[in-house]
Amino acid sequence: MNSNFDTLCASGEVAGPASGVAINQAQEELGVVFPTEYKTFLEEFGAVIAHGIEIYGLLETDGVGPPLWQDVVSVTKQLRNFKQDGAEQESFIPISEDGTGVYFFINTEASPNVEIWAIGPGVKKIVSNNFYDFAVKLSQGKLRSENFPIYYITVTVATFPYLSANSGGVG
Repeated sequence: MNSNFDTLCASGEVAGPASGVAINQAQEELGVVFPTEYKTFLEEFGAVIAHGIEIYGLLETDGVGPPLWQDVVSVTKQLRNFKQDGAEQESFIPISEDGTGVYFFINTEASPNVEIWAIGPGVKKIVSNNFYDFAVKLSQGKLRSENFPIYYITVTVATFPYLSANSGGVG
């Protein structure tokens, strides 16, 4: 594990450990195998909210009130249904977002290794190969959309003739 990550989790709220059965069910439901570091995170913390970030995970709910954390299975299915950029790739599992439309995905095809992508408006790039460093950098604001290169899109504007109220024709 990573001491900075442990400190981050201790300063926030964690969902509690996810069972091996819950992890296996999630992997089966999503059709993926989670990377080792993400599985370890789920086994120890379940999900986390700390220092303005949330890492989606697995959690047990008692059915009373809404959960504090996002369930990675539910979020993945929702983003796939909405056809969110990145979610169209079955191997990409969302684990967080930055509040500006940029989602962070684990590419499970890299499993057991970690490959985390930032995908959103104007951004599609690998941002980390270490789950714990990713979470710490995200909490420090080092992985916000303003830190990604901006891709400019050239827009051609066409003018169209309009009908003139006075001439009755094209103006």
